[in-house]
Amino acid sequence: MENPSGIIPCGHRVLVEPEEVEVTTDSGIVIATASGERMEAMAQTIGKVIAMGNTCYADQPAPWCQVGDRITFSKYGGLLNTGKDGKKYRVLNDLDIVSIVEEGVK
Repeated sequence: MENPSGIIPCGHRVLVEPEEVEVTTDSGIVIATASGERMEAMAQTIGKVIAMGNTCYADQPAPWCQVGDRITFSKYGGLLNTGKDGKKYRVLNDLDIVSIVEEGVK
């Protein structure tokens, strides 16, 4: 998987692209996340692993996740960065990843 962000995680860090959060009105109209609500939207705890540092899970018996996996992570965990592609990313410690999530799970 290509890393379009320009952010290269180092050491035990994992680069994650959080999934977008949709806001829906009572009548079912989907509203794009407003810029003022962006930080709350980034609290989303499901994302996709974009890149991994060179020592991720080196001290574990086996890697917990791989590039391309959908994962859950701690709410507000890691550092928030904007990539050169304009998207928001999180840089997390490898042990901050809680689970791998199958497609279809929200």
